Amino acid sequence: MQKAYFILLFIWCSSVSAQTISFDICVFGSTIGRMNVSHVKEADGNELYTIESNSQARILWITKTYHSKFEVRYKDGKMISSSHMETENNKPKRWSKVVYDGKKYDVDSDKGKRSFTELPAYTDLSLYFDDYKKVNRVFYLPDADFNNITHVNDNTVEFKSADGHRNVYFFEKGIIKQMEFHLALATVYMTRVN
Repeated sequence: MQKAYFILLFIWCSSVSAQTISFDICVFGSTIGRMNVSHVKEADGNELYTIESNSQARILWITKTYHSKFEVRYKDGKMISSSHMETENNKPKRWSKVVYDGKKYDVDSDKGKRSFTELPAYTDLSLYFDDYKKVNRVFYLPDADFNNITHVNDNTVEFKSADGHRNVYFFEKGIIKQMEFHLALATVYMTRVN
């Protein structure tokens, strides 16, 4: 019985490989939430990237709660689907779903429907786990569109989203350590905690 248990445990452990990293979310010098980023390599060769964040901030006399969830699935090195949902005070703020039909990617989002054929080799979630020095273009999930990466220096990359906001990623010895998201009302800082 004990031998069978260890064999099952070994098969399960070898079928899935996962990494999770977490970040504190800070605005105006206060920690307002947490973001967790995961990368799972499944036994069938598929890869799943996820980000989930929760935060709450008080701006002047208004309290706002934010939740976001991003998912990207790759099969044989090709993105086959992605989704993104952001809520503010439990109401949808922006969202997108992308599905590969074998020839093109179909997008359904808060901005409407469209299609594209360019393979999203890297997404903004890839920056947390892949070699950022190889990345020159990312598929940015909130916009469901592509952005060119600027390599500011050996340890910093940035890109601008469709709304013009700067997204800056800082690395140390190849590992992501911090991010800055320059929004209209404030800059959101994220610092790795594990």
